[in-house]
Amino acid sequence: MPAEEVIKEGISGKAVPFRRPSGVEVAEQEEQTAERIACPVTQRVILISPFPSDVHELVRDLSENCFDVLVFHHWEQGIRNALAADLLIFDLTSYREDEEMAAIRALVGQETGGTPSLLLVRESMLGQLDQGLMNQELLVWPTRPMEIVYHTQRIIRSSGPRPLSSRLLAGTSPAIFKDLWIDRKKMAVYRSGAKIELTKTEYELLIKLLEQEGTVLSREELLSEVWGTSFLGGSNVVDVHIKSLRKKLGDNAANPTYITTVRGVGYRLAD
Repeated sequence: MPAEEVIKEGISGKAVPFRRPSGVEVAEQEEQTAERIACPVTQRVILISPFPSDVHELVRDLSENCFDVLVFHHWEQGIRNALAADLLIFDLTSYREDEEMAAIRALVGQETGGTPSLLLVRESMLGQLDQGLMNQELLVWPTRPMEIVYHTQRIIRSSGPRPLSSRLLAGTSPAIFKDLWIDRKKMAVYRSGAKIELTKTEYELLIKLLEQEGTVLSREELLSEVWGTSFLGGSNVVDVHIKSLRKKLGDNAANPTYITTVRGVGYRLAD
């Protein structure tokens, strides 16, 4: 028996050959593991499909490319959660031509709060779609590998800024505002994938502003919420910490991206 092979006792109790991995194989496995990096920033896609197993490649490709994919079997569930997503994908491939076109038009026409959508269709359906549906974003399924990733990125990028309620998910962990990603469980803040080192006070100030979703917070309110009623310092301490927070976020008070000053009052999230 070669030196790299040893005998191990299997579950059945019989001796079975087991080949010990070579040093080269172990090194390759370690290198592959080291190269895997978790996505610090993700975007959320909702897939509405009566038969998700028919489009499992879609879920796999999007998940592997830093998209969080929520799958709903029923249309009303997916549409009800549309505001929490960057893109809605309607799987229409199981629908049968003429008799169901009215149902498809009704589904696609429902209000989704401005969330862009993509329709998956069979090639044979193209001749049955009316002009209204043909004007929608369509993708013939099945398609080439990674094609869904390209179209998802393109549609989200071209849809422009979302309403504040859609861009801000402050009640969740992680929370997202513009290009900021906040992991509330770990009290960590990232911008475009890079971690921003904040003090506890700076982090709490940012969270308070996020929770208000654009409502103005006075300096006194921030002082009470973050420092507590027992703090004896003046409200200018808020200004000092906001200035430091802005600097770390790369924000500009004159043309703010994240935090806007409301003169004589306090601060709020920027539009």
